[in-house]
Amino acid sequence: MSESLLPAGVAVSFSEIESALAGSSEDARRAAGTALTATVVVAGPRERLSEAAEAIESLKDIGVRAVLISYGDNPAPAVRVAGHTVALEGLRPDYLNNAVAALRLSSLPTLVWWRGGQIHDIQGLATLADRLVLDAEDPHEVWKSVESLAQRTSVSDLRWTRLTRWRALMAHFFDIPEVCAAACDFRTLRIEGSDRPAMRLFAGWLVSVLGEQQRIVSDLHDQPGRAPIEVVVLGDGSQQLVLRLGANRTCVRTAAEVTNLPSSSRTVSLGNQQLAALLGEELRIRARDLAFERAVVASRKVS
Repeated sequence: MSESLLPAGVAVSFSEIESALAGSSEDARRAAGTALTATVVVAGPRERLSEAAEAIESLKDIGVRAVLISYGDNPAPAVRVAGHTVALEGLRPDYLNNAVAALRLSSLPTLVWWRGGQIHDIQGLATLADRLVLDAEDPHEVWKSVESLAQRTSVSDLRWTRLTRWRALMAHFFDIPEVCAAACDFRTLRIEGSDRPAMRLFAGWLVSVLGEQQRIVSDLHDQPGRAPIEVVVLGDGSQQLVLRLGANRTCVRTAAEVTNLPSSSRTVSLGNQQLAALLGEELRIRARDLAFERAVVASRKVS
């Protein structure tokens, strides 16, 4: 872990941040031919900010002001500025809202990437964000607050973003008439992987789109040390839809075994699962994500 989130940055006082940002980033923006389009605020424990800082660095060419805030006990934390990025290290959480309000570009959208912390701190952040992207190691408690957070801003979760291709591949099965005809018989959902919250979220999504009246029984199998999701099987014992992560961990193999449908399979890219790519996807979205909100609610009933 680096001593600083911005080792190449310049140390300044809080009151000097704006002038430092303007002076250090104007030439870079002119050279790149870009203008700022959004503010990205990353807040979380110190140990989860280093990889976030690397992801933000990968996005420097798309025109965002980045604000990295690690938690601590200092009302006047160490400040460093590099390009269009500012880092506040060791900020007392009760000063978090004031810092974000002061540093965001109020005329442009603000995305808050929340990497964990106390739940009560996130409510204020939601009022300052146009989009709140959750990313806690254990999302159990914060997911309980999704409905209230969604009344303040658009809410998502990076686990949900990682599931985008998995959800799309499962949905594509139902474009096949024979699958639609068999769907009412599907009663079991088996998921294997190392990330139980992600498995629960996928199960919650599927239940929410198929309808709770279908009474899908979810069977989640933990596989520590493996990929977040390895296998998804939806079926009724004799018929099944299968998504299976490939050996190279970059592709998903799909297979459908349904009555009156010739057995078929294909291999599809999983897409870029790096933090920077996932955050880039979130930056392109502005609307409220009702599908995510419903999936979170339904996931609470998944054991």
